Amino acid sequence: MSTPKLIATSLLTACLLAACGGESYDSLMASAKTSIGKGDSKTAIIQLKNALQKSPESGEARFMLGKAFLDVGDSRSAEVELGKAIALKFAADQVVPLMARAQVANEAFKALIEQQGNTKLGDPKSQADLLTSLAIAFESTGASDKAHAAIAEALQLQPEYPPTQTLQVRMKARDGDFTGALQMIDSLLQRDPKLAEVWRLKGDILMVNRRVEGAQALAAAASAGVAGASSAPEAGSALTGTAKTAVDAYREAIKLQPGDAAAHTGLLNFWLDNGDLPAATEQLAALKKVLPSHPQTVYFEALLSFRQRDFNRARELSQQLLKQAPENPLALQLAGAVEFELKGYVQAEEHLGKALKLAPNLGIARRMLTQVYLLTGRPARAVAVISPLLQNGNVVDAQLFSLAGEAYRQNGDDKKAAAFFAQAAKLNPGDMRSRTQLALGKAGTASPEEVLAELKTISDADPSTVADVALIRAHLQRRDLDKALSAIEVLERKQPNKPMAHNLRGLVYLARRDVPAARKSLEQALKVDATFYPAAALLASLDLNDKQPAAAKKRFEALLVAQPDNVNAQLALAELHEQAGGTKAEVEAMITKAITTKPNAPAARVALIDFQLKSQNLKAALSAAEQGVAALPESPELMEAQGRARALAGEYQQALESFNALARAQPRSPLPSLRLAEVYVALKKYPTAIGHLKRALELAPDNLVVQRRLGEVQLSNGEVKEALATAAALQKRAPGSPLGYSLEGDVQAQQKAWAPAAAAMRRSLDKAPDSTIASKLHYVLSAAGNKAEADKHTADWIKAHPDDAEFLFYIGGVELTQGQLQAAEARFAAVQKLQPENPAVLNNLAWLGMKLNKPGALALAEKAVQLAPKQAPFLDTLSSVLEAENKLPRAIEVQTQALELQPQNHELRLRLAKLYLKSGDKRLAAAELNRLATVGKQYGNQAEVQQLLRGL
Repeated sequence: MSTPKLIATSLLTACLLAACGGESYDSLMASAKTSIGKGDSKTAIIQLKNALQKSPESGEARFMLGKAFLDVGDSRSAEVELGKAIALKFAADQVVPLMARAQVANEAFKALIEQQGNTKLGDPKSQADLLTSLAIAFESTGASDKAHAAIAEALQLQPEYPPTQTLQVRMKARDGDFTGALQMIDSLLQRDPKLAEVWRLKGDILMVNRRVEGAQALAAAASAGVAGASSAPEAGSALTGTAKTAVDAYREAIKLQPGDAAAHTGLLNFWLDNGDLPAATEQLAALKKVLPSHPQTVYFEALLSFRQRDFNRARELSQQLLKQAPENPLALQLAGAVEFELKGYVQAEEHLGKALKLAPNLGIARRMLTQVYLLTGRPARAVAVISPLLQNGNVVDAQLFSLAGEAYRQNGDDKKAAAFFAQAAKLNPGDMRSRTQLALGKAGTASPEEVLAELKTISDADPSTVADVALIRAHLQRRDLDKALSAIEVLERKQPNKPMAHNLRGLVYLARRDVPAARKSLEQALKVDATFYPAAALLASLDLNDKQPAAAKKRFEALLVAQPDNVNAQLALAELHEQAGGTKAEVEAMITKAITTKPNAPAARVALIDFQLKSQNLKAALSAAEQGVAALPESPELMEAQGRARALAGEYQQALESFNALARAQPRSPLPSLRLAEVYVALKKYPTAIGHLKRALELAPDNLVVQRRLGEVQLSNGEVKEALATAAALQKRAPGSPLGYSLEGDVQAQQKAWAPAAAAMRRSLDKAPDSTIASKLHYVLSAAGNKAEADKHTADWIKAHPDDAEFLFYIGGVELTQGQLQAAEARFAAVQKLQPENPAVLNNLAWLGMKLNKPGALALAEKAVQLAPKQAPFLDTLSSVLEAENKLPRAIEVQTQALELQPQNHELRLRLAKLYLKSGDKRLAAAELNRLATVGKQYGNQAEVQQLLRGL
């Protein structure tokens, strides 16, 4: 239907219902007054709208329509119509008090004060009514003195005016004088039992008083040591005492004024607080009948859908509600809760954060935002958000303490975390999550056996699986595999239809090196849940170990059929495609698709940054990092990835900015300090780097890698004594670790103290075999002149570790530099058998083949470049082999590519000049030689450059 036709139809309908219906303006007004007299405000609204079609400038009709809207709870429409009545100069004594009431209902307090703050009406009752509304506005804007003055003036004009006395009641209740407030209410209702607002107020005060008394009883029970003290909900069919009186008061208010949204709200809140969803549903139906589109109706329909776990319907309604009331804190809190349940954490954070800005005391919003920050890896923000709830010394909320404990645990403050978990467990011994975390927190003080025993006790008493998973992991860490399997059986009995137990059993079998049994368990996990990524990933890794990449690929493809938006599976496929020889463009497109699938998932964006860094495409990596941080500015993972990209690109100041931002986001994590230290090392600001490493150790004193790195940087700064002290401290803290001894060996080797260096490295190898340390020991022995001992070490190591490709490659390199070309070739050939796709090995074999005049050198060089196309040294080797085979044009082309990758590499430029000379192109040769000549002393081989220039 076109718009003009629709408008015409509407006008025709209006004509049929009004002007063409035969009723006059006076007749419609009379009918409206009759309807209002009968309490039928809805019919009156229709009649008054029709009357206004006849006479749109009627101030009386506007006034009556505004009053009718107010009667049915539509305060916004009432404010509009009453405003028009004021503009039409309708009697101020009648319209201004109602306008003030509408503005109070709409919380337009400042507008009311500005417009009517100095108004003086002729009728004392009307003035008292206006003053009462102004008192509410003054009180709501913090002007309590003016509020009390307005009340006093209103009572002087009308000593027993119910609206003013009702406001007095509210203020008494606000100050905690519930007894006095209820006495005043009873007095008011004795004089006039038809005061709907007073009945509703009675319900409100009784409900508040009931909650206060319940909280006081809970606090008293908690302080007396009564565990798990709580007040049970009252069922709708068995209401007694205060609850029954309150419900009856609300019902009386609704009976007198069916459109009293606040009274409906009181009942709905009561039924929902007590978990009586059928009663809440019945009450909502009554509210919808009288106020079908009122914001409160939409709010409670959304809230009820939320409680019934119909989150999609709740989202639809909450979005509708926010269009009506975009600044309403409760509406924002509900919208945030809905998004939280639907895992829309970015939107949840936005709604909840806005709600707290508008109403900082919203406890539910504060708790939920805390959970959002924990789930998105921002524990420091979680601690900041939850802290205001913990500042009240009278808090006796086990769930709050448990959440606080988790926030502090994730933020690295184990001491505070343990204190909160202890409080939660004391208040509610049935809170097994807190008891489990408390038990795990004792790991530093209690014996492992005591911790395990406590976890077992919790597991036996708790139908949930929190303690079971912790117990299984503890057994796995201790490599007590039989006990781990026993604990997994308990977990499986508790969760027979979930994949976790099968997956953990698979891990145990892998630890036992029983791959067939592990595969069987992991396959079972996927039968139970085809979307369970951990099992698919483990099976894929087993497939890759068995040289079955196609099978690994099918694992993730099957998972994506069941769950198309699984980012982890998409990224795994991208990695497999890269390993299978996919082009960079193809791999990048696959990662980008994962980002598109879930733009708010940091993992995909970090994967793209890492891929570009690995591809040495620094510009693209920086761009991806910038886009990632712009999309998710509070993601620690992206801050860290951006910092790494900037550091690798040489943008050290910008890298420091990223890592400092990371430090602010994760103040209890050692990672930011470690990353900052590496940047300062690159800047050769070793003292500053040492300071950051010490800070990292303060946060993670058991982190052996950080401690070793501290020793390395101390050594770089010439702090030999300090480095040796760090090595000694590391040996003392972790006597079974090789790191302290390898650090000592490095320090001694730098001082050319070969004997103590060799001794330290041998002790390191005794703790754990390590290719790098084995290579360093060979270097130390050789440097000390102990060739026989170095050769014996080489033979012994290769005999014990025949598949150690790294050590074989190192020895091949040593033999190559010593001119033992055939021996070196044999070493590299052995490495090639172990790593046939290693481009560095192929490159070395190509160069040796060329030197030894063996066939196949060109094929090896080309394969090396194919595997690593942007490595200048490999291109240089390929060029040399091409030159040896007299393929000069291609040799020049390849050497030019190498120089483009490393334009500051003077040796590459000299080789290109020589190739030009050999091909007879003296002009291009001269150009390259002159470039080298201008470098001067920066290039140490200027004598050869000058000799070649003279020969041109």
